[in-house]
Amino acid sequence: MPERHPTMPDTRRPAESRLKTPPRYGRRALVAVRAATRAAALACTLSAMASASMGIGMPTALAAPPVPAAQNVDPRHPLEIEALTRPREVLAKLPAARKALAVGDRVGAAKLALAEANACRVIADWRCQRRAGSTAVTEADRTSSVYLQVRARIALGRGLSRLGDFNSAARVLAEAQRRLGEHGDDELMADVLLAYSSISERLGKLDESYRYAKEGLAHAPAETQTDMRLRLLRNMAHIAAERGRPEEARTLLQEANVLLPKTGDPKLAAEVLLEVARAARATGDADTVEAMGERIGAIGDRLRNTQLHGLSYETRAQALELRGRKAEAVALFRQAQTAFAALNLHQDESRTVRAMVNLQLAGTDKERLPASISRLIQLNDRIARTEREAAAADFEERLRYAESDAELARANAKAENERLRAMASEDKNRYLLVAGVLAICTLGVVAVLYAQQRRHATLMRERGREMEIAISTDFLTSVHSRRYITDAGNAAFERARATGEGFAVAVVDIDRFKTINDRYGHAVGDDVLKAVAQAMRGVCRDSDTLGRYGGEEFAVLLEGIAPEHALAAAERLRKAVAAIELRVGDAAIAPTASVGVACIAADDPDFDHLLVRADRALYRAKEDGRDRVVLAD
Repeated sequence: MPERHPTMPDTRRPAESRLKTPPRYGRRALVAVRAATRAAALACTLSAMASASMGIGMPTALAAPPVPAAQNVDPRHPLEIEALTRPREVLAKLPAARKALAVGDRVGAAKLALAEANACRVIADWRCQRRAGSTAVTEADRTSSVYLQVRARIALGRGLSRLGDFNSAARVLAEAQRRLGEHGDDELMADVLLAYSSISERLGKLDESYRYAKEGLAHAPAETQTDMRLRLLRNMAHIAAERGRPEEARTLLQEANVLLPKTGDPKLAAEVLLEVARAARATGDADTVEAMGERIGAIGDRLRNTQLHGLSYETRAQALELRGRKAEAVALFRQAQTAFAALNLHQDESRTVRAMVNLQLAGTDKERLPASISRLIQLNDRIARTEREAAAADFEERLRYAESDAELARANAKAENERLRAMASEDKNRYLLVAGVLAICTLGVVAVLYAQQRRHATLMRERGREMEIAISTDFLTSVHSRRYITDAGNAAFERARATGEGFAVAVVDIDRFKTINDRYGHAVGDDVLKAVAQAMRGVCRDSDTLGRYGGEEFAVLLEGIAPEHALAAAERLRKAVAAIELRVGDAAIAPTASVGVACIAADDPDFDHLLVRADRALYRAKEDGRDRVVLAD
């Protein structure tokens, strides 16, 4: 079964057992600000301060009591529907719409916040979506509508996931699912599962993403939930194509294509058409690719959307490339680049320039190759800079919220102090009484800050353990990292020396891995590395330690093993790799591996020397023809 990201819940278990409190940006700074704020507020009421301090770092949504299943579904605001086709006009109308609300109309305020979140989603302004989603949660929680409370959390969760805050997004969605209940509204349940699917895909957990989308289909019948079913089918088709299952992707997209005339979301229709084009391109179907490009262009004409025009040019260029008409393909790629550049869509422009560079390297329009490479380098630098600036802006925005809260608390504390001074000037006895109360409050502040400090220290220890796990694990293959293998190897070597038990290390290197990368690309190379790691993990003993030592090289620590059995263990590793077969389009990749194994000897001074002997045996295996095991002398 595939590994699960720690923030993604298993929908087959109770929601309350799924999640942990996630880490946040600037946690230490926020804790310090909030500590000062609550210390000042204690002068007003100790009991309120104590309860607030125990909730530091947790959103108020999680403190809400369980809510029954959704009932009395509220219709969506007309502006939310209009946002699908005219998002910027909707954003301009929202201030007037909010002013027109009756005083205390929380339902209307929540619906307008959802309309804003939808408009922000369509124009891909994720900070705007997060901000609007947070407002929607605040307003919806002041109503009795479970429908609005759940939809608000879905909107907020999507914004958080797009900004890379996956832990917070998963926590918010789990709360939405908890409020929805086991027998809640099908449309909302499908929406929650769609959000989980999208988060899993962004985390690289494709099998998890596919499973969530498939579960969502059971809650999204085509007759009543066309748009939701289209989104779920789009996710499943994309993952099927990524996993090398083109026939399944084609079948899913055929169902989606039947539903397209019924959707009122042109942006969603364009996304589905793009998936159809990608699937057709993978099978070399140039006619379908071109037809999808023209349909995307028609949607762009209807919406006057330059980005969709760019995607249309790009898709049609890919069709021309499949037909061998490379000069015309370059011309259309250049039109797509111009459209994306006009909107500062650097990611999309980078993709089209990269496609032109590949054609120019093959000899088409090669006189413009230097200019294309120069532009590609500029775009990569700009994308990296934009990502850094976005991360910094996100951090600053969080601090601004914390600082505004602190200013308000300081103002309240100042007003309270003035009131106390006025009371003291009127009556000396009252002053003494207030002084006594403040003394008690001071003791309370000390007690609460001490409890808070202990809580913070516990959180820091937990964070340290999480960081240790992250450092000791290779992010691509999910096996141990080089650092972990080195530390574990040194410890195992010392244990073997002390107890006299057997110990060996096997170094495994994938044969001709550079050729695989050069021929099929680094994405396929990454898939080969993950498949090799999974295959070797399947034949390792519980006492063995498997790790990625660097590039295409892995190391396996074999503790408590006799020298005569070490060679057989290494041979199992080699055979496990040799049994792998990956499909890439019509081609099959069957990697092999060379293995060098060394057993601990009396003249080995340390683990590094043992590892060097295993490495030398590996090179002998390479020299002897690869795909074999060599035991060190």
